[in-house]
Amino acid sequence: MLDFAIQTGPDKYVWLADHAGKTLIVAFILTDCSHCQFTTGLLKDIQKDYAGQGVEVLESAVETMSALYVADFIRKTGVTFPVGYNDLNYAARFLGYPDNQPLLMPQIIFIDKGGTIRQQFAGDDASLAKDIQDKTLRATLDMTLKQGKPGATKAAQPKGR
Repeated sequence: MLDFAIQTGPDKYVWLADHAGKTLIVAFILTDCSHCQFTTGLLKDIQKDYAGQGVEVLESAVETMSALYVADFIRKTGVTFPVGYNDLNYAARFLGYPDNQPLLMPQIIFIDKGGTIRQQFAGDDASLAKDIQDKTLRATLDMTLKQGKPGATKAAQPKGR
């Protein structure tokens, strides 16, 4: 499983490795970004709809001082999945971007049960347009669930890697 942690409080972390054997959607967001808030709403529904299939959603806010905004973001969006925060450069390196390269948000990755990143989207990806984003996310999740099974096809190369 991938070695990455999302901080959820002082000295509290959610490690991706803690979710081994699950299919993960990990979104990197800005708490005040309307596109990110929209995506979070979709992910909230997806988490509920796919929970019985071993799917889990995690989010990490990456804006400066994001730890101050996460609790209010969780209250406003009503999410029940873990939302934490990370330093932008730490998240960017995990996503395959060099330090200080601007990231368009949200950034979303799909990880299969074996810990392989199967797909990665950046905020400027046309398939994340509001009118088709739900369909894109669900189709990608369905593909990730199939790829995580024995005899599945090779992983797609994530952007920036």
